[in-house]
Amino acid sequence: MRNVIGIAKKVLGIHPQQGVKPLKDLVHIGSNYHGYYLPDNFLTSDSICYCIGAGEDISFDTELKVIYDAQVYIFDPMPEGINHFHTLKECTKQGQLLTIEPTVPFTYRISEDQLESITFVEIGVWDRKTNLKFFAPERDDYASHSLYLFQDSKEYIEAPVDRLGNLMNMLGHSSVDVVKIEIEGAEYTVIDTIIDDNLDVKSILVEFDEVHNANDKSFHFRIKKSCDRLKKAGYVLVHSTQYLKRTFIREDVYNSLKNRERILPDVKARNQYETLEAPVIK
Repeated sequence: MRNVIGIAKKVLGIHPQQGVKPLKDLVHIGSNYHGYYLPDNFLTSDSICYCIGAGEDISFDTELKVIYDAQVYIFDPMPEGINHFHTLKECTKQGQLLTIEPTVPFTYRISEDQLESITFVEIGVWDRKTNLKFFAPERDDYASHSLYLFQDSKEYIEAPVDRLGNLMNMLGHSSVDVVKIEIEGAEYTVIDTIIDDNLDVKSILVEFDEVHNANDKSFHFRIKKSCDRLKKAGYVLVHSTQYLKRTFIREDVYNSLKNRERILPDVKARNQYETLEAPVIK
């Protein structure tokens, strides 16, 4: 039965692994549930990373600082994200470890100085500058409010939002190396603005939340439409999980990384040969 479903998804163009063009040195960054895959040799201390959506897990965001010393900006206007960030800051200041995700634990390892260098922006990302309603989740095991989901909920919080291009201008950035989008269904709109505004974004990491909280049975095709737009705009899908957490790399960056893959084995082989052939000095 599973094979039949897999074949049907491939025919419809909605199989999780369809169209993936992997890179060899992809590494998982962050917790089991909220981590993403990126090329290991992609980021440096000069890299600018936008992490849109915090919630109660900023493991990916903080690991970008720990591993690469990247310049990290977190965007989230909701109390759960803001409170979690301040809780982590207080634990770090007190020299205490904070562990999240009890089923597959992740313990933050960021230092106080590293955490202080991360910028937390209490603004959501949307397609215009305004104030919008973020609806409370209707599930007890779900922490995050949403612009897109849970609209039948009677509870909501109003908060400021803005277009990503406006936020880049506000922060003085003409280009961004990583944009992580984990915003409970609003990802379609933000992806559209990145493409429509032709923003200089080298990689886009996105969780398509309707896999877990579908509004209707057509969610697979909304996800496919969004991914097709990214591909048409010149992004390459390099990784996808079963639950459609996906990593897209802009084509020029992807080609550069693929070329590096081809060059490195030759360099390693040549170095090994030269070592073996090196004369013995007596």
